[in-house]
Amino acid sequence: MAASRTIILQSHNFQVLRDWIGPCVDSVRRWTEQQGYDYRFLGDEIFDLLPDDLRLKLQDHLPIQADLARLVLLRDALSNGYDRAVWFDADLLVFAPDLLEIDSIPETNAFGRELWVDTDVGKRLKTWRNIHNAACLFRKGDPVLPFLIHATENILNEVAPDKITPQIVGPKFLTALDNITRFGRINSVGALSPLVLHDIASGGGPALDALQGAVLKDKLPTPTAANLRASLQSPETSGRMDRIVQLLLEKRRLF
Repeated sequence: MAASRTIILQSHNFQVLRDWIGPCVDSVRRWTEQQGYDYRFLGDEIFDLLPDDLRLKLQDHLPIQADLARLVLLRDALSNGYDRAVWFDADLLVFAPDLLEIDSIPETNAFGRELWVDTDVGKRLKTWRNIHNAACLFRKGDPVLPFLIHATENILNEVAPDKITPQIVGPKFLTALDNITRFGRINSVGALSPLVLHDIASGGGPALDALQGAVLKDKLPTPTAANLRASLQSPETSGRMDRIVQLLLEKRRLF
């Protein structure tokens, strides 16, 4: 496949790109240029892709709007000459650009692999295995993408406003579907939990060890990029996130 037939898509509010999100976006843009792919970044105009009634209903739920808008954006890219369209969240950091590659993914659709390290009800470390849509890939002609758009719109149209929950059409929805019908994987693009991020900032710790152990147990490639979950951060953690991003970019590895 010619590199020019692949496009990498991102979106975020331009006002916050000056914080640690900025280096994340820059890392994706540099990797895209290195691979020879096309690149497009959108601001809040991405929400213009949604029907007006859904935008009104979801006006207090921008992440959920984004879950649907990214699918529509990917569909539109594939309808306008691209053979492959890839979405990366703006808070996804490519820290090992020389090792990240997507050309070997055989499936016509793929999502990031999530090994989420957190504590269970007994306060013991546990690793949950899911997929996430901070990174997703679709090829032209893939049947899953139009189904996901259709299903997502139906869910959001039917759900009562007071029943809208985080990830209702995001990772939880996709993971539930994945348990029934297997999606492809972007294996080396993960998602880092707050406990893992804390250990990275501290130079190591049990959560980071648990993540490494899960990667080895599942015989997965070493992570080359990861979603840093800006939705779980706050202004108070901005300085720590700056340090974490710089550490990962300097080390070019997670373990």
